[in-house]
Amino acid sequence: MRAERAKKRRRRRNLLIGSVLTILILTVGIVLCLTVFFKIANIEVAGDEIYNAEQIIEASGITVGENMFLTSAKNAAAAIEKDLPYVEKAEIKRSLSCTVTITVTKATAVAALPDGDAYILLNASGKVLEDGVMALSDDVLVLEAGAVSSAVPGELVTFENESAASDFVSVFDALQNGGITGLTQLDVRDRLQITATYQNRIVLNLGEVSSVANKTDFIKATLDRCEQNTPGFKGSIDFSIDKKAFQNAEEESTNATSVSETPLQGNAAEEPNSETTAKAA
Repeated sequence: MRAERAKKRRRRRNLLIGSVLTILILTVGIVLCLTVFFKIANIEVAGDEIYNAEQIIEASGITVGENMFLTSAKNAAAAIEKDLPYVEKAEIKRSLSCTVTITVTKATAVAALPDGDAYILLNASGKVLEDGVMALSDDVLVLEAGAVSSAVPGELVTFENESAASDFVSVFDALQNGGITGLTQLDVRDRLQITATYQNRIVLNLGEVSSVANKTDFIKATLDRCEQNTPGFKGSIDFSIDKKAFQNAEEESTNATSVSETPLQGNAAEEPNSETTAKAA
């Protein structure tokens, strides 16, 4: 009986000692991995050529010699995207060869906010890319969104109208996904009546922010048909009523500008249940 109890005590003692040794070995291994092994030996930059490699590495805060697993890839990527505004996205990957690769994607300016005699450039997510811009390229639309609260390069723009930034992102994304190009102006100051201008000659009344995404196929089909039937048309098209388009054409005369009815013909092929109507101003 005594021998059996002694055997059990030895077994528990050996188990305890084994557990302690295992924990000690694991701890030493972890410490060595974090202090001696897996130190960054090389940092590479890939992707779009926007900034030079030195600028990107410096913005990341990553340095040769630090441990790969103590480096926050998420924080480093966020720092790059903030400090270097024209980086749309930064991805950071580690390899067992102790190499860190930073891959960057270029940000594209899609909208410009009037700022006195200059403009503030934004990407599609509302990030400020640059300020003090004096001239715009043809593929950048002018955005009207009300008074600006903050427009710091590398950060998201904010407006006094708190919904304006998200409304811009939502509407622009819907129009782009719908294949609607050639827009020269977008006005989101009134979220119940969003307007856009096509090629500086057709004002599109889009209706509420929440309804735009559901209308893009119909809007595109209507614009295509309008361009086909009446090339160079100037005026407005009202899409505020679902699946209907009301077209108002402006005709310049010698002494005044008048508005005349120009019916839009047949969008049934694109929208089987749609109705296209003309309305005088």
